[in-house]
Parts: sequence; structure tokens; C-alpha cells
Amino acid sequence: MTMSLSKRTIGLVIFLVAIFVTSLFAWDYMQQSRRADVALYVGGGTWDDSVRAIRNMFHWMNYTVELVSANFINVNGLEGFRILCVPGGNMCDYAQDISSKGKENIKDFVHEGGGYIGICGGAYFAAERVLWQGSRLSITPLGLFAGAAAGPINEIIPYPNYNMCKVNIVNHVHPITQFEGNSKIMLYYWGPALTPNADVNVTVLGNYYKGNQTAILSFEYFQGRVFLIGTHPEIEEDSNRDEVTFGDEFNDEGSDWDMMQKAVFWLLEKG
Repeated sequence: MTMSLSKRTIGLVIFLVAIFVTSLFAWDYMQQSRRADVALYVGGGTWDDSVRAIRNMFHWMNYTVELVSANFINVNGLEGFRILCVPGGNMCDYAQDISSKGKENIKDFVHEGGGYIGICGGAYFAAERVLWQGSRLSITPLGLFAGAAAGPINEIIPYPNYNMCKVNIVNHVHPITQFEGNSKIMLYYWGPALTPNADVNVTVLGNYYKGNQTAILSFEYFQGRVFLIGTHPEIEEDSNRDEVTFGDEFNDEGSDWDMMQKAVFWLLEKG
């Protein structure tokens, strides 16, 4: 009887050790397959100051960042990342350089649980239709957002100027904006008004003060989530922590990084 119990004990120990070793290998594989938390798009048309400020913003949040090119996305997809962030810049270049395969790779990434952040040019690029100065552009954007992105909005800041603008927070229930005040002051630099198709379920979080057009929205895309913003919350007009001097002559009346951190938290709840 004693011998039988001893064999059972030895067998249990071997079993537990096997589980532990297997777990270590699995953890090591997961760590190796994880490239970084955030894939930050860089390439033709990306605004260098936006890229630099976004990278510093994510580092402030304690997330790892890897810069990815159009060719990387076209060939490799986004496996191993948690969020793709497309910064301010020229959406026409984005649509041209990221191939149809690359666009499918992005949509597959979000479909399977990834997050997408589109800031200004990245918000234009995410839409189905892009309008510039009243005319629809003959480009093939990403189409992640079932709607239109139209700009620049001259009644906010006459093109080609840029300046600070007020964005009214219209949703105080959503996790991203529930603790925000009634409005925020952010840099407007030719960003879009975002208009969803009539049958699309999105959550409008903020509207431009003039014209009451949508500036910030979020929505779920199958297993993933999307956050789009037409202004530049990454640029810190009265702080050096973004390592960008652009806009330092303005006063943003407080940082927007806290709101962006809440946006990241919300994106990663399902990601």
C-alpha cells in the first residue's frame, strides 16, 4: 500500500513538472511572438512630428512601440501587435503605399481583436470615402470606418492655417470620455469631420465646436475596436515631453494624453 501511494505521488510530481515546463515554453513562445504593444505606421506622407509625439505618448503610457512601414504591413501583416496607430499625415500616400493586401491585413488584424487608432490623416485613411475641399478623392482608403471623412473644415480654421480649436465632449458615459469635462482644446491641422453611414453603429464622443460635426468617435469592428480623432491630441503645446516644438506657441489648456490613455485601455479590453 505504501509503495502504491509513493508511485502515485511520483506520478503526480512528474505531471505537475510537465505542466510547469510546458507553461514556461508557452510563455517564452508568447514573448518571442509579441513584437511590441503598438505598431506605429511610418512612411510616405507621415508627419514626423506626429510620429515622434505619438511614440513618446505611448512610452509615457509604458507601452512598447515598433515603427512599421507600408511594405511591412503589405508582406507580414500585424501579428504580434495589439494596436495599430496611423498618425497625422497625407492619407493619399497611405492609400497608395499600403496595398490592397496590406489593407486586408489591417482589417483582418482588427477583425481578430486588434485595436486601430487613426489620428487626423489616420482617421481620413480609415474611412470608406475621403473628401478634400468638397471633392471626393479618387483613392482607395482602408474602409474600416463605414462612412466619410471630409476636410479641411474652413469654418474651424481657414485652410491652410492651423490653430487650437474647441471640441465639445458629447458622451459622458463611454469609458474614454466619462471623466472628461464638457470640452477640450486641441490642435486642428486640417483634420476631418467624420460622418458615419446611416445604418452604422458608432459612438460619437466629441464634436467640433463650430458646425457641430463629429471630431471623435469609436466603434467595435467584429472582435476588435477602433478609435478615430480628427484633431492632434498627441501634440503637447505647452509641454516638452512630446519632444516636439511644433505648436508650442499655443496653449492647449491641459494635456490630452490622459484621454488617449483611456482610449488605449478601451481598445485593449477586447484585444
